[in-house]
Amino acid sequence: MAKPGPAAKRPPRSAHQRIDARKPSPQQRAPAVPIEHLLEALPDAVVLVDAGGQVAYANGLLETLSGYSRGELFGQLIEFLVPERFRELHTKHRFGYVANPRARPMGVNLDIYLRRKDGTEFPADIALSPLQTDSGMVVVAALRDATERKEAQTRLHRLAVLEDRERIAKELHDGVIQALFAVGMNLQATEAKAGDPEAVRARLSGAVDSIDVAIRDLRNYIFGLRPGILADRQLDQALHLLVEEFQEKSGVVTAVQIDERVAAQFGNTATQLVQVTREALSNVARHAQATTCRVSLLQHDESAVLEIDDDGRGFKPGRGGSRGQGLRNMRERIEAIGGTFSVESSPAEGTTVRIRLPL
Repeated sequence: MAKPGPAAKRPPRSAHQRIDARKPSPQQRAPAVPIEHLLEALPDAVVLVDAGGQVAYANGLLETLSGYSRGELFGQLIEFLVPERFRELHTKHRFGYVANPRARPMGVNLDIYLRRKDGTEFPADIALSPLQTDSGMVVVAALRDATERKEAQTRLHRLAVLEDRERIAKELHDGVIQALFAVGMNLQATEAKAGDPEAVRARLSGAVDSIDVAIRDLRNYIFGLRPGILADRQLDQALHLLVEEFQEKSGVVTAVQIDERVAAQFGNTATQLVQVTREALSNVARHAQATTCRVSLLQHDESAVLEIDDDGRGFKPGRGGSRGQGLRNMRERIEAIGGTFSVESSPAEGTTVRIRLPL
């Protein structure tokens, strides 16, 4: 019996044959679906408009959205769905689109409204796309009720306005008001120099300069800019200048200890630290009856610690009276930049404001 010979090798398939082998068979191909079924399955209302502006098709969602049946819409000019006050403008835009058709959102950055059968109106988001058919071009418009989106935008705008008002109020309290209080202290001290015209002139000149700074800061706060004391200055320089001005106007002897390397790491948050320090020093001048004060910014372990302490009369935290708004602002500022804020005080024992920030 003859031994079976080796199986005949199949010739290698060409690249074309390999590609054909990967093509889906007729049984694997997606079934043909009438275009009307696809339009009905879309999540948006759809209307097809011919080149003359007449409605050629509307899906079920458009019936629901507009309140009109397809029979009522068929053959109508699309302006039938547009509020009367916008129809003339819409007609001009339609002519322009037919002359230069391309896929695009309709009325970008414009408020677009459509009219329902009952006469009510609603904001709409509308996208347009040209489609060539055997009978000519039609425009496919996909519509979506934009009421919820518009309401959300309105709420966000109101929230932004409230946040901006709160920001300006905080800046006014921590910045301009404290600066004007310092001007008042300076003018009060001027009274004691009434017999020395040169001293009075110098103090009045200083008061005018301080008011100019307050006006500049006010403008900066309104537009969300840095306070003037930080203009062209690093944080350590701004803190030294702040302490110098405080000591001159309050008469409280103030020591400063700033680690420049630590201060250099807070360029983006310098405004918050300056405003907190300004408010703390203002509280010392108004409430503490202190003779000495200290401002320090040093590194402790993995944190930067900013402290403002005084040897004044102290108070019971929680019973600060007019300090309440200022302390709340200070805490919010520091927590907003990832730090912690604390106040240690007791009657006749002075006060320490401590800010701790991660390095």
